[in-house]
Amino acid sequence: MFDFIAMSGRFPEPLARHYFKEFMSGLDHCHQNGITHRDLKPENLMLDLSYFIKIADFGFAAPVEGRDRSGALHTKLGTLNYMAPEIHLK
Repeated sequence: MFDFIAMSGRFPEPLARHYFKEFMSGLDHCHQNGITHRDLKPENLMLDLSYFIKIADFGFAAPVEGRDRSGALHTKLGTLNYMAPEIHLK
């Protein structure tokens, strides 16, 4: 997805909306199956031959309920430039 955006430039709103819905559907599927990705960024969203989004690189993935089943994930993982500012404050 990163290369696609870099080559094509800004998406028209209908196309951006389409890809956002696909992305949210894939993310919902992960969460419904008990997995949280923890490194979502354009570089980890792939496009298949029909230009459908595929979520890739589950190297930092963990159970949604946390490894200790408390419902919390305590480690700071991912790519710094894509992390939410509040994560950097911890």
